[in-house]
Amino acid sequence: MGSSIIGAEAMARLYHDRSVAYPTDVYEAAGAPTIEDFCRLCVEEADAEGVRAEVLFAQAMHETAWLQFGNQVSVEQCNFGGLGAVNSGGAGETFYDVREGLRAQVQHLKAYASTEELVNECVDMRFDFVERGCAPTVQDLGGRWAWPGDGYGDAIMSVIEGLYEIEYGKTPPA
Repeated sequence: MGSSIIGAEAMARLYHDRSVAYPTDVYEAAGAPTIEDFCRLCVEEADAEGVRAEVLFAQAMHETAWLQFGNQVSVEQCNFGGLGAVNSGGAGETFYDVREGLRAQVQHLKAYASTEELVNECVDMRFDFVERGCAPTVQDLGGRWAWPGDGYGDAIMSVIEGLYEIEYGKTPPA
């Protein structure tokens, strides 16, 4: 939780640095024709709920293999957090567009990190299943958001460190 310290431009640059194809063919009709638009939506949705945008972006990149997907969730579902895609094989939730998918993920992050009320109408169908405030840090998500979660927080923090380096020219202090 808190104010974002990374901007959409750094997110887009890190994505471009990965040299992966952005799914324009799907996301153009879903409200984010470019990675720059996707990143702007990350910042807008995260800021609305007081969640750090860099956490949202980093988790989305980790969960979707940099928007390449390939596991239980498909690109067309606009489900960037793997919401509802459980180890038993569920395909996960499907959202109307990129904004709604990011909003649901932000709301789920907020449920884990905080007991504060939502600002926007709840679109996260799994919001009420979370023990509110049980994971106030990224590291706490391992074993909760992802099971068993070994290395889950480290994987997300690695992306955040890359963002920090782009935004500030150095890695974040320990």
